[in-house]
Amino acid sequence: MASPNLSKQDYQLYSQWSQPRRTSYKRGTLLIVLAAFFTVALQWSLSSRPSKHAFAETPKLDTPFDFHSIQPSKNLEYHDCYGFKCARLEVPMDWNATDPDKGDQMALAIVKKPASVPVTDPRYGGVILLNPGGPGGSGSNFAFRYAEKIALIVDSKSSPDSTESSSSSDDLYFDILSWDPRGVNLTTPGFYCFQDSLHRKAWAAQGEAIGLDLDDEDIFRDVWSRGRAMSAGCSRLDASGSFNTVNGNEHLGQYVSTASVVRDMVEIIERHGEWREKTAKEILSKSSKNLDVAATLQRTAWRKGEELLQYWGFSYGTFLGQSFASMQPHRVGRLVLDGVVDADDYARVGWSTNLQDMDEITKNFTTECYEAGPSRCSLYDPQGPSHIYQTILSTLEDLKTNPIPTWTPAGPTTISASDVTKKIFGNWYSPMASFRQTASLLADLSRRNGSAFAALKAVDYEQSCTLPSQRKIRSDDTDATMAILCSDGDSLLNKTQQDFKTYISLLQAQAPLLGTSWAIIPLSCYAYTVRAKWRFTGPFGAPTAHPILFASQTFDPVTPLRNAFAAAELFPGSAVVVAEGLGHTTLAQPSVCAMMYVRRYFHRGVLPVSGTRCPVDVGGFGEMVEGEKEGELVDALVEIARTWPWQF
Repeated sequence: MASPNLSKQDYQLYSQWSQPRRTSYKRGTLLIVLAAFFTVALQWSLSSRPSKHAFAETPKLDTPFDFHSIQPSKNLEYHDCYGFKCARLEVPMDWNATDPDKGDQMALAIVKKPASVPVTDPRYGGVILLNPGGPGGSGSNFAFRYAEKIALIVDSKSSPDSTESSSSSDDLYFDILSWDPRGVNLTTPGFYCFQDSLHRKAWAAQGEAIGLDLDDEDIFRDVWSRGRAMSAGCSRLDASGSFNTVNGNEHLGQYVSTASVVRDMVEIIERHGEWREKTAKEILSKSSKNLDVAATLQRTAWRKGEELLQYWGFSYGTFLGQSFASMQPHRVGRLVLDGVVDADDYARVGWSTNLQDMDEITKNFTTECYEAGPSRCSLYDPQGPSHIYQTILSTLEDLKTNPIPTWTPAGPTTISASDVTKKIFGNWYSPMASFRQTASLLADLSRRNGSAFAALKAVDYEQSCTLPSQRKIRSDDTDATMAILCSDGDSLLNKTQQDFKTYISLLQAQAPLLGTSWAIIPLSCYAYTVRAKWRFTGPFGAPTAHPILFASQTFDPVTPLRNAFAAAELFPGSAVVVAEGLGHTTLAQPSVCAMMYVRRYFHRGVLPVSGTRCPVDVGGFGEMVEGEKEGELVDALVEIARTWPWQF
């Protein structure tokens, strides 16, 4: 996660975000699962090519930027930052207060990739908001990493440099904007559960040593106790008032719910409308071009109280989108909800409708490994997929009782069954990025060679720790994750150890090989006492101003396809597009066909026939599917999939 005060060295790391990278063990697993609700679980257990559309120049390494040097404002006042535009939008802590502007305020961190045409151009399509998931995912970091590639998906394939100005809805270019929701990353105040990163790292290391073999009674009790300690500790008000204390003596967790974020989104699009009108007038006052002033002013006018939302939300971002569409149905312009959450289950803190297709990905892995052959899949077995699956099972069984002792230049370590199941769980989010690596690691481990796996573990033992005096630089997203999901849901304070065991059994029935890893999520709320001041519990669904486009892979590890069809039924006229691949959200495995439906929807509002299926263009082991494709878009999709899910 990027610091708001980036040094040259920090910025070099940022500049590498757009490059393919090998998924690391602890960071890779943690960030993968952050993309779809798993941050708290691992907090405990582990504690391109240039685009012709690019509006901003590549950031210079010698221009560090302090995000918090931006003065928060009630309007969108943008500042240059690393080739993007950044702002801090001030919003009320409590939207429902008698006088919201008089109480404590939030400063939302906003990052925008400007459209490739000015707002006065008829081809300007407005702003599309993005939410990367979580809850607790950093939208600012997501925008820094992926905004330009998202623009390649949604923008017209025609060059924006064309001298012909067209008002055609097939030829649009968009602002791409994301933000850090309440309590997250660069948005202030940030939500914290630890005094500093040293204590957070110590907590994470303890959890890694314990593991997640919840069939072991001793481990079960340790995990149970740690879950309750974490949730109870994060619920407390800091006696010094230095963090999580707002409005004098209230807890920040009361004000980070999804309902409040929905209202923040309304404010963002209203303030964008205000900015659009102001910017257009400034351009017109200085322009010597032959513009139709009256038409331009009408097209760019701020529609006060009537601005519509254009939005692409992933994973938890689909719960946020469904909440917006249910609370503000008249403001739905274009909503793409990708990797769809069961909203009712989430609001109950049920987490029981997520893993139904997890084992299907394991089966597909063994089949694709067999079809890829020994040159691409190190776990290949000539006897077929069933023998590959048996190798996985026997390897994990062996590791349960006989962890592999090994070492790296950083020091000694061991590889346990818990280590490996967590790694596989995370890797199934993004087959294209991880299938070959997973096969290689499992092949080594089946021969009790743990050196490669140990090297991945060692990568993420950072040597630096944030001092207490530096704590307010940023919030740790995993802390905010728990605050958001617990305050969004029903109280779980009456849950017992037996309830937790029953839940574990449910998950093991859904996903026998990997289901236990998911169990930690609701445990984060078992002793969490903070309740949201504003919570939306449904009903979910409404006739919206424009129908919604839901999207999913055929087999998604944590948001199964059935959720997309069920959600579409709640919003009349909506449709589902299916990418016939594997992984979490449609960006996990490239499908130009699916992205063309997304583009047409943003441009023209046209929906496919619900249930339309699209082939994927790259297999899990990297094999390309032949066909005529839009070259630059394919490159962008492959680049996204290679690094998916994102590093917050």
